[in-house]
Amino acid sequence: MDPAVQQLIDFISELSEEAYAAGWMQDVEYQLWRRLQDGPGRYGRLDVTPAHILRLRTLSERCRGWVYWHDDTCETFIPLPEWTAMYTIWRSRLRPGDIP
Repeated sequence: MDPAVQQLIDFISELSEEAYAAGWMQDVEYQLWRRLQDGPGRYGRLDVTPAHILRLRTLSERCRGWVYWHDDTCETFIPLPEWTAMYTIWRSRLRPGDIP
């Protein structure tokens, strides 16, 4: 596995643990990507800071993609164009109040 991908997986998991005491909280990949788009904010018990965002963005740029949870393959790398399409679909399905 590409070291940048593994670092991204590890950091997302670390933030998930801080936010919810869960190694990979449901939709953590979407919620953290949202923070990359919308800026700092709350995620569970975690205040996602500009430093968190910078590290996520840097790791994503290094591997030219993102990581999401797939039930069959667990943490799964996806190139950015495919990820942004998945994220757009996820965000379009949210109801008011789904995103704090």
